[in-house]
Amino acid sequence: MTNEPGSDRSNRPATHRRLEVVKPMTNTHDGETRTPEQVAELFAIAGRELEAIEQLTGCVAQLHEVQAAKAQLATLTPAEVRAALEFRRGAIGEAQ
Repeated sequence: MTNEPGSDRSNRPATHRRLEVVKPMTNTHDGETRTPEQVAELFAIAGRELEAIEQLTGCVAQLHEVQAAKAQLATLTPAEVRAALEFRRGAIGEAQ
């Protein structure tokens, strides 16, 4: 914080502060200019990070459940597979 003349922190009374116009920001990496609205949208997107992580966590949990079921299916005997197929065939027939 400085009290240089012309800065916002000078000794002038608060009622005489200098106002600056908001200008588009420039990304120094690629020279692209972004408006305040575009920057606000970037903040909104970044603010959804927790929601995205929670959704991803749910998807990962579901994937683990699927993988565990597939591992159990791989250990079934032929008789268990036939019985399950007959059960499913009967359930499909009842639904129609």
